[in-house]
Amino acid sequence: MDINQLTVSGKVMKVTKTGNSNGTKMVLGTLGIYRGKNKETNQPEFDNLPFVAYGAVSEYIQQSIKMLLSGKINVYTRQDGSQYGQRVVQMQVLVAYPIAMPDKPTIKEHPSTGLDMNSLDEAVDQINIKNSDLPF
Repeated sequence: MDINQLTVSGKVMKVTKTGNSNGTKMVLGTLGIYRGKNKETNQPEFDNLPFVAYGAVSEYIQQSIKMLLSGKINVYTRQDGSQYGQRVVQMQVLVAYPIAMPDKPTIKEHPSTGLDMNSLDEAVDQINIKNSDLPF
């Protein structure tokens, strides 16, 4: 059992797709994790967790999608010119699953006829079918 293991769910907020020096696909991003409601304001609160994903896993991560991410915590010191540098904590994603997909776009035209879908819906609503119209 690996102690450095993390599984979280939330909405992928910001994604920057890049590649590293050896051509490996890489995604950097931030996951918004729901913390609960603020007791004073009753507004939802979120924690933002930075993440990185390499290779095939990076292809599954999409911005504005609710996802379940599983991986490990990476901690390193980035040299920023200060005496001690800046400590960076991020999740290295090893597994990514979409939880919810974005809403499908509204179809405005019928794909085969090109007619306006709203007018088709109105026309169908006006059709009255009687039992005598049915073949059975």
